[in-house]
Amino acid sequence: MRRAEIDGVTVFHQDQPGAMTASLTFGCGTRDEELDSIGLNHLVHHLLERADPYIAEKYDNDTWVNETSFVAAGTPEQVAEHFTAVCSAIGDLPPTDLPDAVADVDADDRYVSDIDEGVLDPWGSLLARRFGPRGHGLARWPAVDYRLFTADEIRQYVGRFFTSGNAVLATTAEAPPSLRLRLPAGPLPDHDTRLVHHQSGPVWYADEVHGVALVVGSAPSVEALLLMSALRSRVFQAVQRAGIARFAELMTEVVDGTRHELGIRISPTGARRFDAASAAELLWVELRRLAHDGLDQADMATLEATRTAVIPEDLAPTYEALAWRQPIRDVEPAVRLELFGTTEHYLTDPLTEPDGLSPAAARDLMSGWLSSAMIVVPYGSRPDLPGVTDASCPSTRFVPAGDVVRPAFRKRFGNKGSLVIGSDAISTVDGEGNVHTVPLSQALVVERDDALWLAHVGHGCVTTISDFSHAADKLRSALPPRRFRRASET
Repeated sequence: MRRAEIDGVTVFHQDQPGAMTASLTFGCGTRDEELDSIGLNHLVHHLLERADPYIAEKYDNDTWVNETSFVAAGTPEQVAEHFTAVCSAIGDLPPTDLPDAVADVDADDRYVSDIDEGVLDPWGSLLARRFGPRGHGLARWPAVDYRLFTADEIRQYVGRFFTSGNAVLATTAEAPPSLRLRLPAGPLPDHDTRLVHHQSGPVWYADEVHGVALVVGSAPSVEALLLMSALRSRVFQAVQRAGIARFAELMTEVVDGTRHELGIRISPTGARRFDAASAAELLWVELRRLAHDGLDQADMATLEATRTAVIPEDLAPTYEALAWRQPIRDVEPAVRLELFGTTEHYLTDPLTEPDGLSPAAARDLMSGWLSSAMIVVPYGSRPDLPGVTDASCPSTRFVPAGDVVRPAFRKRFGNKGSLVIGSDAISTVDGEGNVHTVPLSQALVVERDDALWLAHVGHGCVTTISDFSHAADKLRSALPPRRFRRASET
């Protein structure tokens, strides 16, 4: 692999047979937004698509959590003209007809960290709790109304992240002299990946979530991913045997060169009788068992099957349609190492140690996970998790001053609580007098259909306030426009 530079952009070149394929990757994604600008990266991506600078025979582009990429294939001349046009379009943002350009953007097109249930997603809850209202912690919260973004905001975001210093071009053939990558000049930006809420020792907490999830922090390695996959297999079998859930998914987040977040999400979808407490207990039992005993022969067989699995027939057409992108994938690890100091690992990647994953090494690695383990369960669940500290949101008995809102009349029989909208905080009071207060500076209200939620973004938690939906106008008046949002349908 050869390294070069074009117009200040780093270029990695590795010869591959067939049509020339290239990718231009920017080290920015949804984690680089701010709480009050969620969706901005997706909007920039949409504006580029609308500019239609695409010339190559085949092309694709994506925006993810950590990166935004453009891929193209064709003759060298086509590819050169394609990426020259993409960079030119970036320099022309924002468009002069911004209101019209924003009008047809669908925020539901955003892809964020496999967040399937939006605000109620347990994986999103864990990320929000660990990282706070920034970086990966933003994954849980819905986008700002795109009509509120200004031309200056878009211009500043492009000038900070869509720059020559934050871009890497990968090619499978020598780039022709006609290729120009005229991007705004700028350095490789810093990404704040610190954990905000983390305490030594495993913890669990309750939140408004649809399911149960576990997360641990781990040094990046294929072995760590394989071990979490082995744990997922054990948990999947356990919850199915118990009849309490049908799904247990492997979850991963690339953070930086020292840490990846790995976990498991258990969904109640399709379960005959979802039992969140039992699901959490099974998660913890299987994690401790693997950390203590290491892998057995069944685990090793499962891992080997995972690493050699064939593509399912129903997914084969999708993979075949994207086969033209395959040549550039061999260069992508070098691109990500350049931009992030780390790369994404896959279950089929070669092991770090040539002798394989020994039982002792597996025990040592998984034992190190226990101190960073965090489990989230729905409100009302009280799992029995030996050695795990309850870190649920604290409540008080003090009711702050403010406008007291009772539930809608038809809801009062089942809800004896109240909502208090004060000058500097919003509080929920349950029927037993327990008070949960959210400072206005940390408050976010999310609406979807007839549901309404109050989020404490600093703490990462959510409380259902649908019984007070008649107070929506009062909440809008108390909050800045960007802090009252409509959730997507996912």
